[in-house]
Amino acid sequence: MRTSIVSIRRAAPVLALLIAVGLAGCGKSDKTVRAERRSITQAVYASGKIYPVGFHRASSKMPGIVQEILVKPGDLVKAGQPLLRIRATSSELAVESAETVYGLARENASDQGAVLRSVAAELEAARAKLELDSMTATRAKRLLAQQATSQSVYDAAKTQYEVSQRQFEKARDVYESTRRRLGAERRTAELNVSIQRSLRDEFIVTASQAGRVYDVLPKIGELVMPQQPLIEIGQSDSIEVELAIDESDIALVAIGQRVAYAIDAVKGRVFSGLVTSITPRVSGMDKTVSVTASIESQGVQLLPGMSLEANIVVSRRERALVLPREVVPADRVVTIRRDGSQQRVRLNVGIEDLRFVEILSGISETDEVVL
Repeated sequence: MRTSIVSIRRAAPVLALLIAVGLAGCGKSDKTVRAERRSITQAVYASGKIYPVGFHRASSKMPGIVQEILVKPGDLVKAGQPLLRIRATSSELAVESAETVYGLARENASDQGAVLRSVAAELEAARAKLELDSMTATRAKRLLAQQATSQSVYDAAKTQYEVSQRQFEKARDVYESTRRRLGAERRTAELNVSIQRSLRDEFIVTASQAGRVYDVLPKIGELVMPQQPLIEIGQSDSIEVELAIDESDIALVAIGQRVAYAIDAVKGRVFSGLVTSITPRVSGMDKTVSVTASIESQGVQLLPGMSLEANIVVSRRERALVLPREVVPADRVVTIRRDGSQQRVRLNVGIEDLRFVEILSGISETDEVVL
């Protein structure tokens, strides 16, 4: 994730290069001014930095000590190429622990395991008692038919047989459920061993895509943590700009809008580009929205990490009726002189730039706004 850049609301120098400045033509006599026709451009200010296209930071999934760095800034890498080696601080212990748990689970799940032998013994005891009670009930029934025993004796034997039958079924269910549970525990433990072994093997950090190495952040011997940025990689021949837009302005921004840039390291030149993507969320830290835009280098070597200021052109009007910004109050109500008399009118305004506000209705070119 790239570092957020806080947007600052101020008069950007880029826009000053895009529009004519000054109040020439704004008729002013006896402290009045008239609206005039001129082109007006509305833009959203942003600050940002240049990044290579596809810029990302490779990281480790587990904590460990950097043992070997296999690339240096400027190297071209392929997808899957090793970048650095990390010695795990606890992976061997995790593998050993997982193997111990698996060994116990495998033993328990076998027919000779203590747990399964115990429930199997209970099942056999229930089976033996069921067979005994079955023979007792059968003999009591035969004797009752020969009138050699009483009905109550037979009923007691039959009841005991039915109780033994339910106890046997319960013991059988316990045995089967225990066998399934122990088998599941064995498979889970075996899977955990595989996971721990694979995590141990993943301590060679590799490139997720081809590109150029722009920076190597850790040093050999340094302790690194999961998700900590380690290697910065991006495309070697393409750059783009990441801008931070204030949340109050983002509704004006759309993909495809033109962007004008002033780069700190290249004085006196204006670069251009287009908005290419808008992140659909507001940062909780600085209340800005990340916007990505293209940039035309115009033959100038633009390096990743360069800071810049930008104006995104959100609207433009040709021959719009405008007034200077300082003439239009916040409530849009002004005093005008019309046909020799003064009156108060409310202005309906449109877009605005650093110096002028578009007037949609309320006054005409012949009206004089009293200052």
